[in-house]
Amino acid sequence: MKVLTKSIIGLLCATTLAGTYFSYTEHQNNRQWEQQQQRNTQYWSHMQSIYLRNFDYALAETLAAPTFADRQAALQSAIENANLIVQFVSSASVTTNVQSWPAYESFITNGSRYLAYPASEKESSLNPNQVEQIQRLRKFARTALPYLDLMREKGDGTTLSDIERISTEMEEALSQLDSVSTYGNKAFNEFLYNQNPYAPPKPGTVFAGETTYTATELAAKAKIFMGEAWNTGAGKQIVNMVSGGSSPQLGEVMDFKLSDTAGKPISSYIATLSKSGHVLQVTRDGSTSEEGAVEQSMDLKQAIAVADTWMARWSDERMTIVAKEIKDTSIYLTYIPVREQVSIPQMHVLWEFDRRTGALKSFDAYNYFYNYNKTFPLHPKLTVEQASEKLGSKVNVSDRPKLEIQNSKLVYALSVNGIEGVSHVYVNALTGAYEGIDYNL
Repeated sequence: MKVLTKSIIGLLCATTLAGTYFSYTEHQNNRQWEQQQQRNTQYWSHMQSIYLRNFDYALAETLAAPTFADRQAALQSAIENANLIVQFVSSASVTTNVQSWPAYESFITNGSRYLAYPASEKESSLNPNQVEQIQRLRKFARTALPYLDLMREKGDGTTLSDIERISTEMEEALSQLDSVSTYGNKAFNEFLYNQNPYAPPKPGTVFAGETTYTATELAAKAKIFMGEAWNTGAGKQIVNMVSGGSSPQLGEVMDFKLSDTAGKPISSYIATLSKSGHVLQVTRDGSTSEEGAVEQSMDLKQAIAVADTWMARWSDERMTIVAKEIKDTSIYLTYIPVREQVSIPQMHVLWEFDRRTGALKSFDAYNYFYNYNKTFPLHPKLTVEQASEKLGSKVNVSDRPKLEIQNSKLVYALSVNGIEGVSHVYVNALTGAYEGIDYNL
């Protein structure tokens, strides 16, 4: 019994010692981390102080410069130091534990952006507004500098808590100052515009040479395509352009929504059209509620009938449905063009319907139009038998091959068995070259 008691006491002592050692080690690690963060922050504030002092010095020289050349050199120095400060501010969150300084960062970022304007001037002297803005930047620098110096002057005696307190005080002081103001400054705005002048979007390679339409004409085309989806009850309804963009392939594109006369959206659908009037996609905006939505379930057959109706409005090209799937609450349909009995899967058009309500969820024809102006080979040089002879010895043809376009090449899609996971082998119908497999897990 005494032996057992001694064993238990010994175990408790060992556990206590281990716990004490772990706590001590953890405390040491935390202390080392805090000291490292403190050193990083002090170094960071020291560098900020140097660059900010140089920034203020350059601004003072700008105001005192006797010649145009002296002023330009001083302004360039101010811009360089401002850019260095911006870089250090952006890296603070990575290298230090200092809280963000929004007022400080705003002043120096706007200052760097503004100073490029007087630096571009060719006048012999600064105008009164430019002088005022430079004086505001000097006021900012001379207000922030004492706080930056305070963060580092006590050395190891400055804790992270001290630095956070000083940072808060500096931010409060800077927030009371007048910031750089360019509101209504026509000359400054012209300077910014000339740096990045508006360049009209190019037509795009896909629709080059096609007739283009105005936004009003495109809105009318969007309304026709949307059909019943945009017939949402009584009252006047207007199709408005809400946004736009451009790409090298498709050129300028525009988004349209349905709204009432007050401009309030009354449908969640957004139709995207090219400048030449092609409907590229339809999506739904979740921020617009469908108060009048009718709950009417949809099966696969109904979804195909609805999609066929939309497809007839969308294009005159013969499109064939090649995939249909019901998954969760959606019905997915895939259409592709068939030209001279050659399928072109890379030009697929995708539909998604909500099977609970029968509503369209999305329409995507981007892949169709990215390949819109390509000329595909449609006539094979090899017969089916010749293509089949190109197969390896481990596969056997299991069904009649089909011609289709894969990666813009005319291929025979040879249905095969013999290798697990391989349903088709593709053989170039012009050269007989192997073009890959259709692989499934």
